[in-house]
Amino acid sequence: MPVRRKIWLWLVALGMVTLACTIGLGGPTPPAPPITPPPEAVESLRQTWKQAVASADAEGRISVTLTEAQLTALLAAKMASDPDAFFQQPQVYLRDGALYIYGVVRQGNLTANMLVVLTVEIDEQGTLQLRLKEADFGPWPVPADLLSGLSAMLDEAFTGKVGPAFTGLRLESVTIADGTLTLVGRIR
Repeated sequence: MPVRRKIWLWLVALGMVTLACTIGLGGPTPPAPPITPPPEAVESLRQTWKQAVASADAEGRISVTLTEAQLTALLAAKMASDPDAFFQQPQVYLRDGALYIYGVVRQGNLTANMLVVLTVEIDEQGTLQLRLKEADFGPWPVPADLLSGLSAMLDEAFTGKVGPAFTGLRLESVTIADGTLTLVGRIR
């Protein structure tokens, strides 16, 4: 086989391998070991909510505690239902009064790890609000409009999925610590 043809074949093979590969660009590391929610985690979240409502005291006050596994499963279900999801493999960590959301961002054949930190607040109407505190997308700069869009998307992912359960509930406090999120409120 002529040398020229061998070089051409090597270049084509190299090109095919390059196209088939995804290049990882690194990025932040997860704040804790990976969370592997059990298959029934989303249903467990629904049952936890129903039990909290059923056990409301005479004034309608309820308290519900959600886990990292339940929220990870909830966000994973939301991302799986959206073919254009912004990121994949979500992990929700509940630490130090904040939600840490870790995942993988894909742009073509490039991937990078991402870490988004959200604070959780309750507005004057007693509604849960997520506020973007920090975002790290590895080597990619994060434009301000993308940050606000990401904050809105995550807010919808959580409150949109859980929102119907919040109907008729006025939240009074939210506590995030040691892998749990505890909501206290009153049924209106």
